[in-house]
Amino acid sequence: MTDQATQNVLTQNAPNDAPLRRAVPKDLSLVSLVPIWSGGGTALPINEFFETIEGSAAIGNWTEADQKQVCALKLTDAARAFYSATPELRNPTITWQDFKERFLQRFRDVRSVQYHFGQLYMARQRKGETAQEFLDRCRLLARRTVPALLTRFCNRPVTNRLSECCSPHFQMES
Repeated sequence: MTDQATQNVLTQNAPNDAPLRRAVPKDLSLVSLVPIWSGGGTALPINEFFETIEGSAAIGNWTEADQKQVCALKLTDAARAFYSATPELRNPTITWQDFKERFLQRFRDVRSVQYHFGQLYMARQRKGETAQEFLDRCRLLARRTVPALLTRFCNRPVTNRLSECCSPHFQMES
């Protein structure tokens, strides 16, 4: 083949002069980063469990089916029993969002907002805990205390009041 013939073949096979891209491979070794989850009272919060799966999925180029499968593999105790007793969770057509929603409904935090407010109100810095760690723990308790919808509407006034009260001790983020 001559150089001109080779050039014609390459031009015909390259649509719109787009550069060739290689498919990004899946990295399923990240499954080891996902902790087991029991659904019990001592287990990490379900939102953190799902955030770990989604973060690993984003880095590892996982599909929704991979996320559902990894989640199912990491379940134990009450969470495993719920998964086993709910056949629609094993349906291949269920989306990751619907899959998550079923678990979020079943394993939602049943403690009241008042309980979390009491925990926030009674929070004391633990021995050996840095000021930043204590602040992070208080922020987590505050997130559980104030529902997400109220946070959007009330965050500014509450933050302003807290900054007035605590400004000598802490600098509030906006």
